[in-house]
Amino acid sequence: MVGDRRPIYQSLSGGGPELKVLLVTDNVSGGIVHYVSQLANALAEEDETVLFAPVGVDRQNFSPKVRVKELPVGNTLRNFIVNTAYLPRAVRFLTALQQERPEVIHFQLTPPWFLLFFPFLRKYPLVTTIHDVRPHTGSRAFDQVISNEAYISCSDAVIVHGQWAKEVLGAGEKCHVIPHGDYAFFGDYEDNGGSAEETGTILFFGRIEDYKGLSYLLDAMPGVVRSVPDARLVIAGSGDLSPYQAAIDPAWCEVHNRYIRDDEVAGFFKQASVVVLPYIEGTQTGIIPIAYAFRKPVVVTAVGSIPEVVDDGRTGRVVQPRDVDALEGALISLLTDPKGGTEMGEAGYQKMRAELSWDVVARRTREVYRSSIREKSRYAGS
Repeated sequence: MVGDRRPIYQSLSGGGPELKVLLVTDNVSGGIVHYVSQLANALAEEDETVLFAPVGVDRQNFSPKVRVKELPVGNTLRNFIVNTAYLPRAVRFLTALQQERPEVIHFQLTPPWFLLFFPFLRKYPLVTTIHDVRPHTGSRAFDQVISNEAYISCSDAVIVHGQWAKEVLGAGEKCHVIPHGDYAFFGDYEDNGGSAEETGTILFFGRIEDYKGLSYLLDAMPGVVRSVPDARLVIAGSGDLSPYQAAIDPAWCEVHNRYIRDDEVAGFFKQASVVVLPYIEGTQTGIIPIAYAFRKPVVVTAVGSIPEVVDDGRTGRVVQPRDVDALEGALISLLTDPKGGTEMGEAGYQKMRAELSWDVVARRTREVYRSSIREKSRYAGS
């Protein structure tokens, strides 16, 4: 029965997989599925790993060792009523959960519709990764704040991607800092011969959002081009570009305003001399690990936990947000010192391997799982 409250915890040692882990996402593609696939693949090397995801989830980056179960759960407000809140489909989700009997459940993000299931999940150790501790500028904030608070309250442990994020979240001892893992897998899509770096190319990559500060980058570019005549900006990502059109000069800007397929990512990063993230706010990003994977230096702003993964002057440059002059100067300094840029890119790659590898992330995540299981067992036995 779904409501069975018997303890489910198994031994943490012995033969077979170390743990049985259930990951849950409501995304079907994009950055979160990239993240979940790499985490799941790393965990599956030691643990029995199952993913519950919406029907149609992009499976291409998942290891055969990860068992992906597609369920008709809501992943947008529009389809929430006909999916998650539709009783037969809710029962199907809970029945699948009962059949799996995981030792720990790990939610990615904090979608409000899964909160409906939480009264039935109290016997399971629950872990939640909160990728954004604050709503982004321009996004709907109210439900995100409420949902984050609800997941923090119901979870036995919370994972964030930086010390700044932990301090802002204010979740106390249950909050654990684990870095965002690398995205080196994009290199597997490189074509024969690959793309070569094109001197002076600045890459702005990812979905166009207000919080990413593209307007400040566009304001900085005329000064960059005056100092580095062969400099050009490549904008690659979907989203509304109309607010920025007046500032885009085709003489120095190349635009790919669409969803960038996984097999195209390597080409954009290999061509770049530097990757720029002029964000005005944010928690953490997967763009930096991609840049490091392709040995590219980065120019970032000091927002959220982003500076925690960039060594200023060693793997890239860190400037203040909304500071056009500082952004311009950082880009010029890298473009006019190719040798220094190459050295920074190599340092970023080594940093990725040492600190952001999925082996490291999986080990630390598994420690959080074990701690949560012990605490839940102690509570169940008291």
